[in-house]
Amino acid sequence: MKSWKDRVVLLTIIFLAVSFLVFFVAGYTALYWAWARSNLQAAQSYLTWARNSGALAIACAAVALGILFSTNTFPLAANTRLLLSLLVTITIGFFAEFRNEGKFYFKGLHHFFGPATWIHKALNHLGPSLGDFLYRMEYSHWNDFLMGPAIVSVLFPLVGFRIYKSTWNQRHTLPGASTYDSSNDLDQAMRFARILMNVGLFWFFCMAWAEKAGYIANLHSSDEFDLPFEFGGTILGFWMARILTQPFDQPSENFESTFAIDFLSSGVIGLLYTIMVSPLTQSLTGAVAHALYPAVPPSLEIPEYTPFQRHLRPLELLLLAVATWWCLNRSSKPEEMTVLGSPSEGVDRNSQWLVPKTAALVFAVITGYLVVLSIMLSLMEPQGLGWTIATAGIGLGVGTAAFLLSRRAWQKGLTGLLDEGADTQRNRP
Repeated sequence: MKSWKDRVVLLTIIFLAVSFLVFFVAGYTALYWAWARSNLQAAQSYLTWARNSGALAIACAAVALGILFSTNTFPLAANTRLLLSLLVTITIGFFAEFRNEGKFYFKGLHHFFGPATWIHKALNHLGPSLGDFLYRMEYSHWNDFLMGPAIVSVLFPLVGFRIYKSTWNQRHTLPGASTYDSSNDLDQAMRFARILMNVGLFWFFCMAWAEKAGYIANLHSSDEFDLPFEFGGTILGFWMARILTQPFDQPSENFESTFAIDFLSSGVIGLLYTIMVSPLTQSLTGAVAHALYPAVPPSLEIPEYTPFQRHLRPLELLLLAVATWWCLNRSSKPEEMTVLGSPSEGVDRNSQWLVPKTAALVFAVITGYLVVLSIMLSLMEPQGLGWTIATAGIGLGVGTAAFLLSRRAWQKGLTGLLDEGADTQRNRP
């Protein structure tokens, strides 16, 4: 590694370790006074240090994650990579716990962009209401986004000691001894860590989905913008699980998708859906209602999600994220995408119409799936989580069968498909 890269990694480790240590002492001392001793006034003297050092520690953790994500640019030794991974996960884990407990005991005084902080006033001088906007984002959505990385950060240190022990055994194998057991033990440790973190993320994803669908009541979460931020944090957590557990003897692993595409498809598209599509749908239904019933008083115009809308909205977000992911990967790397069915001949992949055609196909598939799901949920009227999942599964299965059938008919032609079925009947004994 070049000298400047060594310095960047070393400075990142030093700043991350020092800022985390200051944050841990100040933040959890404040939490002790506010929680265990019920003395908020004594805790306030530590909160300034906790806010500033915590923000610096998270910034250093983001830089460290960038180094871990860029293994081709920053090839790290096994010990250095493991040390950096442990520092990142411990920092994010303790910071997330401090934020989660602080919302109950600090009355908003632990927010970095809070109204009484120096950064809030400075940002409002730079731009009108810029500090207010960042404070609202931190107050409402920062914890939601942090949950995905926090789950990975809590679970990874549990197996960090096992990974370190496996790497130590692999390096200190006696000459002439078989290295199969030590290398296999390291692979098993990495595989177990990845499975453990992915199971935790899957559990969080299901809980967030069930909460927004109305199956789980949460008095502290009533914001409809939460789900896109939770989606984005979950995607970041999945990529953290990939990077933290990649084999030590390889510079990087090749994945079909990229972090940018995954993050854009989940969090950003979900946020745009919540901001644009949901209000547009409400205004459209309101206009139709006024056209049918012009005598409706304005006092009754209260937007309210019906049980059917709560069941369907998480599915809409999930389908939109999956379709966007497929479209972006198909457009950016068409030669590496796995196409359903046999590849069609004579298609110019470099054609300028590839992206519009792919986008149109994705839109048609999304529309078809939503129509099928709406019909299934309307006909069966599911009650409870089990029935809703079963109904949605039936709808997704019907939609998938219709998509595959239409795709096959498009590739071979309807006449050829019918002739193939007739030939099959004639060849039967």
